Amino acid sequence: MVKNDANSKAAWRWGSMVVALLTLQVALGVVAIFLATGDRSVAVVPDYYQKALDWDKQAERKRISEKLGWTFTVAEIPAGQSGNGLMLKLLDADDQPVAIQTGTVSIYHHARAGDVLQFSLDESMTADSPLAFTECVDRGGWWQVEIDVTDDSGARYVESRQVLLQGPASSEQSS
Repeated sequence: MVKNDANSKAAWRWGSMVVALLTLQVALGVVAIFLATGDRSVAVVPDYYQKALDWDKQAERKRISEKLGWTFTVAEIPAGQSGNGLMLKLLDADDQPVAIQTGTVSIYHHARAGDVLQFSLDESMTADSPLAFTECVDRGGWWQVEIDVTDDSGARYVESRQVLLQGPASSEQSS
């Protein structure tokens, strides 16, 4: 009878260990899936698949944009009461501001590619001053700025640029 009791306890012990290891494996798998899908920093470049399919069209648009001779500059607006932001300036070949008819500006931090800020532009935006976007830079680091605009004459300009920004001061980040 002693042998049977020892065998029964050993069977329960080893059986429980197998079940515990399988349960642990399933729990780790659930945690891994949660981390992979729930963390915004693991996002890929927005709309990357469609951009890959349209790569030839985008390359042609960039070539046409380069022929226009326009210059696109990005500057950081220093921290203030409204928060950090970006100032964009688009000048034509004669160093005159471009009168934008329509367009979009997309901004995202490389570490948070899933959080794309998109701004629509229209003719109400004055061509005499730079475009200012406040409260859009919440951290320092590499940011991607993509502009796609059309001017009054119908000329289309597209550009994508990486910009290293300081972001809010460290004392503002800790609060």
